[in-house]
Amino acid sequence: MFNKYYQDELAFLREMGKEFSQAHPALAHMLAERGSDPDVERMLEGFSFLAARIRQKLDDEFPELTHSLLNLLWPHYLRPIPSMSILQFQSVPNALRDRALVPRGTEVHSVPVEGTRCRFRTCYDVNLYPVVLEAASLEESAGSPLRLRLSFLMTGGVQLRQVEMRALRIFLHGPPEVTSLVYLLLRQSVSEIAFQGYLEGRASQRMNLPLASLQPVGFAADEALLPYPENSFTGFRLLQEYFALPTKFLFFDVHGLDRAAALETGGKFDLLLSFERVAGKIPRLSTDNFRLYCTPVVNVFSHTSDPIRLDHERVEYRIRPASVEANHYEIYSVDRVVGWAPGELRPREYPPFYSFRHQLGQDREAIFYQTRLKPSVTSEGTDTYVSFFSEQEAQALPSAETISVDLSCTNRKLPEQLRINDIAAPSADSPEYATFQNITRVSASAPPPLGSGLQWRLLSHLAVNYLSLTSAAALRSILELYNFQALHDRQAARENELRLNAIQAVRSKPTDWLFQGVPVRGTAIELDLVEESFSGEGDLYLFATILNELFSLYASLNSFTRLTVRGVKRGEVYQWSPRLGQQVLV
Repeated sequence: MFNKYYQDELAFLREMGKEFSQAHPALAHMLAERGSDPDVERMLEGFSFLAARIRQKLDDEFPELTHSLLNLLWPHYLRPIPSMSILQFQSVPNALRDRALVPRGTEVHSVPVEGTRCRFRTCYDVNLYPVVLEAASLEESAGSPLRLRLSFLMTGGVQLRQVEMRALRIFLHGPPEVTSLVYLLLRQSVSEIAFQGYLEGRASQRMNLPLASLQPVGFAADEALLPYPENSFTGFRLLQEYFALPTKFLFFDVHGLDRAAALETGGKFDLLLSFERVAGKIPRLSTDNFRLYCTPVVNVFSHTSDPIRLDHERVEYRIRPASVEANHYEIYSVDRVVGWAPGELRPREYPPFYSFRHQLGQDREAIFYQTRLKPSVTSEGTDTYVSFFSEQEAQALPSAETISVDLSCTNRKLPEQLRINDIAAPSADSPEYATFQNITRVSASAPPPLGSGLQWRLLSHLAVNYLSLTSAAALRSILELYNFQALHDRQAARENELRLNAIQAVRSKPTDWLFQGVPVRGTAIELDLVEESFSGEGDLYLFATILNELFSLYASLNSFTRLTVRGVKRGEVYQWSPRLGQQVLV
């Protein structure tokens, strides 16, 4: 955007200046001449640069106010959406005899892109076992329900009873129309889950597992992709993650395998999942559609800034991530600001001004820092600036300090050049007993919506705290707020526009539910969706599942929500179990 302002001002000087000179030769006859003096050209370009900054400032809708309110109430809204992908680990042959944990937050690297390795960190705990998926197939027979058979093989001569395997996590991999349909079947149609053991190549003992053994993944706080501030609403994070990486929710855990290990079984076992209702034809499935040892990864990592010399000659100072290639880094969040004064042995830590915890008014000499985002002049994205002040202004500020800033950063647009299998380089904390690679394409990053309309987005956010989400217009409004990708990706904009326009009606009514013998008053929500706006029933179901989580998170404690979704055209009905509210009322 700044380049456009600059080019407009430079063109105005050269084109309109000539016309003005011809109309008023006595006033500005020199403007009509196109000189070759490089000093004059430099002056015109410098003036155009300054004029462009003024125009940008006039058009930025007073960010000092909007950014301040957003930093206080919804700080996540001023953060970029980083690139993401799905990573799969594979243990080195014969390296494992038991469970090995790759903890959430493990850093992994990519191949170099323009000389810089992109840094990602894992978002789920990954439990590695000496187990591989040997086969996957659908079994159909007359008079019997459709059944999915997953055949597993222990490796390295290990027996199942020797391994601490409480749960096995499976990722649904493949085309969206296939994986979303399988997701729907696993969430809505499973009628039986059975464990089948084998001894010496023959089927041995069999045990049925509770239906609750199959649990979806991706909705818990410790399964978040985006680092979210404590005062930000979790439901908004789920919306951002759904629009950025919907495959994040295509994970399931199969629990109860530790009890099955007590059966007489050797180095092979099957999981059998029977389905009672199957809508439409299920495509052929294989082991490629069911991947073990996977996790989402996100391009966010800890970093530091270049030292900032606090000399009070400027109102604000740009925070530059420490790097030779500064444009390969973008600040995701400012985590800590400290100052080193000459002669002092300990640094001074500055608290953020936009916080509910600072002591302004109690300590008149306290110094705070404030950050502000600006659209980057040299690349797509944002730049971050910091300023310092106190209640006593200059009297309390130190005469000179060196400021150091702890940051969380992204690699801007670099990860978008990565291909499948390019995130495969080890880091200092990646496991030595396993290799890894990304098995899905890397998603596009998106800067925060700092352009025109930010004030209206802020007002919409303020309104959602006082308007119920149980109206079609209000629900579409809040979903649009978190569809950052639509501002920069036309395909994503079209797909998500169809999803939002699919919301035809939202109805709600009070209802009662007997929970553990105690009557609870809650809200029954009915949602009408147009099926044609989705790639299939599975896509519709996943979208509605996210809305179900949003409603339950938005509901207050000691209440509940129960969602029912109806298809407008075909009349298909989906219903979720009642969900207790989680919003604390003050």
